[in-house]
Amino acid sequence: MPPVRLAIVGCGAAARGCHLPALPPLKGDVQLTALIDRDPHQAEAALALYRELGGTDADRVVLATDPAEAADAYDAAVVVAPHTLHAPIVRALLAAGKHVLLEKPMTTTVEDAEGLAATAAADGAPVLAMAHPRRLFPAYAWVKRLIDSGELGEVVRVDWSEGHPYAHEPVSWSMFDRRLAGGGVLTDTASHVFDTLLWWLGPEVEVVRYEDDSLGGVETDASAHLRFGGTDAHCRFSRVRDLGISCKVTGTRATVTIGTDFPAGECTLITADGVELHRGDVEAVTPAQDEWELLFTEQLANFAAAVRGAAPAHSTAQDGVRVVELIQECYDGPARTPSAQPWTTRGDGDGAAEGPALGGRTVAVTGASGFIGGRLVERLVLGTEARVRPVVRGFGRAARLSVLPQDRLEFRRGDLVDPDTLRSAFEGCDTVVHCAFGSSGDESDRWDASVQGTANVLAAARAAGVRRVVHLSTIDVYDPAVTGALTEDSPARPADPADREYEQQKLAAERLVLDAHGDGLETVVLQPGVVHGPWGGQWTTAQLHRPDSDFTQLPAGGDGGVCNAVYVDDLAEAVLLAVDTGAAAGERFLVGHPEELRWGTFFDAVRTLRGLGAPAAASAGEPATAAEPVADWELELYRSTARADYDKARRILGFTARTPFAGATVPTGEWARWAGELPGAGA
Repeated sequence: MPPVRLAIVGCGAAARGCHLPALPPLKGDVQLTALIDRDPHQAEAALALYRELGGTDADRVVLATDPAEAADAYDAAVVVAPHTLHAPIVRALLAAGKHVLLEKPMTTTVEDAEGLAATAAADGAPVLAMAHPRRLFPAYAWVKRLIDSGELGEVVRVDWSEGHPYAHEPVSWSMFDRRLAGGGVLTDTASHVFDTLLWWLGPEVEVVRYEDDSLGGVETDASAHLRFGGTDAHCRFSRVRDLGISCKVTGTRATVTIGTDFPAGECTLITADGVELHRGDVEAVTPAQDEWELLFTEQLANFAAAVRGAAPAHSTAQDGVRVVELIQECYDGPARTPSAQPWTTRGDGDGAAEGPALGGRTVAVTGASGFIGGRLVERLVLGTEARVRPVVRGFGRAARLSVLPQDRLEFRRGDLVDPDTLRSAFEGCDTVVHCAFGSSGDESDRWDASVQGTANVLAAARAAGVRRVVHLSTIDVYDPAVTGALTEDSPARPADPADREYEQQKLAAERLVLDAHGDGLETVVLQPGVVHGPWGGQWTTAQLHRPDSDFTQLPAGGDGGVCNAVYVDDLAEAVLLAVDTGAAAGERFLVGHPEELRWGTFFDAVRTLRGLGAPAAASAGEPATAAEPVADWELELYRSTARADYDKARRILGFTARTPFAGATVPTGEWARWAGELPGAGA
């Protein structure tokens, strides 16, 4: 019997990571004959990978941008396109008599899903099967056997959590674009989970409660309480916080726990009276597979058998319909409620002073996946009328921003050391806010990104016709020997060619920005001090994660020098004013809150969030001791008496920070507890 001639429609990350590596073992059974993608470069890259994997007849594989162009080359297709394109692509393929293995979710509307299923159910129609590979995970199949055999007794509860910061690197923004993805983590991750629960527990299901964090875009964090007859299933999903990857199925006779990733890791089966029946790996019982590539090889082999009429598909079109129905009931049904996220929406509609509207402006933000850049994008989208163009090195790191309304939001890929990508990203923008700097790699890599990268940003902005660049610098460009009042006229840190670390990087980059002012390009420099708040790195999460022993050495109470701090929301407001204020051109501004904050107060707030008391040794008037000493250079920083003066920002920008440190710790604490950044927090 000749092999099934197969096309792959959509040649992005999923096709390359799952379906292409599965083909070589199927020689003689399934033959790749076409690679189809709207972007010819994606199809070419997929073909190169197929060759590298040793795929047969690679030179005969047809490349096309539309399935109809290569219709004579294949009998069946795996569809791995963006979610909202599933329905029109599959509809056309079925009409042309092509069999289809469809990636989840089946479609993004119930109407489309039912229509495809009805077409596939007609006499003589091509096969339409769903790609639900988790049914082939050994641990999932084990749980299915335990439920069906009655070993668990009556299943009364399921607790399922899958959450971690988005780790994949998609080749485009399509996974996060509502117009293409249809939804976020529920559509993506919960498609697998919901199919599994329906497979385990049956099709009768009620959505008791559903909650997600979408503000108009696609959700990154969601929870669902489902009821399958007498079984309550509590599911949590996230692309931005660590929830773990586990499932516990509680029955009246026994409880089973599995890891829900692949491989599952340690799994347990414990009776209701505490007897451990199993702990460890789970054996793969056919058709389940214990190797990643073999999951998809088995899936394709089963699909080929279904095409020939030799076996039923592991997962049918009707299985796909049920998943779509459940997802849409979560999104659109009466049980949905929005998640509280005051650290994101704070300042909207609460009577806070309004910033510039920026109507008609298009603002690009470099470093948009970072702490400050990300918050600036949120404030631009939620608080202004500007069109916003986040510029990121990788789309996966910007998942947090996908919840935002997307009508004025356009993501672009750009690398600080690749001038061509920057110019393309800036085309059509009148303003660039440069937040990115070198934060990874070795010293040389960081210097290149911060210094040469800033030169590249300036050159690209000028070439693209950008009118103004607002550059995020730092208070650290000033001489650390300054005491008393620190202003924009204070002496700079001495340049040191032998030192290429952060402070010297920022000093060199700032000088480039100031020198670039003129000849049609305006530049503005903002110099914040200690920037803190939700999603923060050095001055938020890094402090929350410090060893407890450090806090016996860090300042407490009224001790320590001056902490020139600014809450991230206030810094974002200063940026918006710098974008819109004509008189700011060519100037630099210190930015912070005018309160005199001591480092002891700062670290006391961290201690409170951590649940630590005052340092015992300090309270007894004795020298502090610790398991590992805090570095001398860091302790020296906390003794500085230089107090920044923000008068220039007040006079020219009209900026006054509105959030005192004590007030800022409230939303920061709320976020930290939600995100699981505190001991015993709720993530």
